[in-house]
Amino acid sequence: MRSKPLRVLIIVTIFTSVISIGCGIFIYNDMKVRADMSNSVIKTRESLVKEEDKLVRIKDNYSSVVKTTKDTKLYINDNGKYLESGSINEGNVLELETIDNISLDNQYFKLLDSEYYVSYKDVIPTTDTVNKRYLNYVEFPLEITTKDNTIFYDDSFNQIFTLDSPVTTKVIVNLDDYYGISLLSRLVYVNKEDINNTVEVNTDIESAESIPAILYHFIYLDGDNTCNLTICHSEEQIDSHFKFLADNDVFTINTSEVLSFIKGEINLPKKSILITIDDGSRAENFIPFLEKYQLNATLFLVSSWYPVSKFSSPYLEIASHTHDMHTTGVCPTGQGGGINCLPESEILNDLKLSRETLNNTKAFCFPFYEYSDYSINLVKEAGFEMAFIGGSTKIKKGIDPYKIPRYPILSSFGVEYISNLVLG
Repeated sequence: MRSKPLRVLIIVTIFTSVISIGCGIFIYNDMKVRADMSNSVIKTRESLVKEEDKLVRIKDNYSSVVKTTKDTKLYINDNGKYLESGSINEGNVLELETIDNISLDNQYFKLLDSEYYVSYKDVIPTTDTVNKRYLNYVEFPLEITTKDNTIFYDDSFNQIFTLDSPVTTKVIVNLDDYYGISLLSRLVYVNKEDINNTVEVNTDIESAESIPAILYHFIYLDGDNTCNLTICHSEEQIDSHFKFLADNDVFTINTSEVLSFIKGEINLPKKSILITIDDGSRAENFIPFLEKYQLNATLFLVSSWYPVSKFSSPYLEIASHTHDMHTTGVCPTGQGGGINCLPESEILNDLKLSRETLNNTKAFCFPFYEYSDYSINLVKEAGFEMAFIGGSTKIKKGIDPYKIPRYPILSSFGVEYISNLVLG
């Protein structure tokens, strides 16, 4: 038999070992719990950081106007689930609905006046704008419904987006092969072959049967009395005319809208007018008044006389008044503008140079209002799609687009004259 001391030693050793093992297990478990807790905290912190980063990106990518950064998807919200419902091309400008307090719930931005959404990941803010002039047009009494998976185009007929489901809406522009409609808060075009149904509808809105075009020449600032011609205008006269147009919500159209109106492609409101300015001398003095009242006008510029940059304004369109053929006595009839008798090659060179100088404008104005079949044919050959003359009649649908009339405005004409043209 073992001695008592030996048994005690064995028991003590075993007890000590058990205690040590228990302590080790306890320490291990405690360390494991602490490690698990630490990992959990780290993961929670990482998750919070990711959410914070995502929220920052959502906020950074939101604006009232955004641009797509790639070809991407359009979505609809089906009870909180965002389902693919179309696609939109890279570089498209979109207007978004207002979000007052952006949160992680706003990972899809809703497009203005639409049921469609885009992912925050696929857009960035932009200073580009969407052309809204079409909102002034009068809709045709025609409602269309598109087919499934229809492609929509911009005004250059480049594809911009596709929608999986049909759309029913009214027609704003009626071209030979396309309808222009308002969709995704912009004017887009759809091929008539992609229309499933058309229905004539009633409308109470009257559109213009004819549009006046008015013609100004030289504005002289207050205190400058060096011009006594009837085609010289004072600041007071211009301000009163333009104030009347602004106060009465008259739509000031541009030359492309004139051509579309003549062709019957658009309907314009009854209160519409085209403001034109001839030559370029002192024309920069019109710009403060146009910008003050936010009115649009067209300057027919003799492009060799002044640099285009002199007339820079979002409210002033620049069109052609020849490059250097606004000279009297060149031809034997009338005031003798050279466009009616110079050799074809000389005239064409001048007209083409003018177009190139003026960003390939499609609008032309005959010097001294003088034209002939000879000059009209050369204007067409040079690439112009319309030409303006003088006269005292309004623009009507179906008229010759190379003989568009304008009312010359004289220094003695007051607001009543403009009022009669627009409201009479």
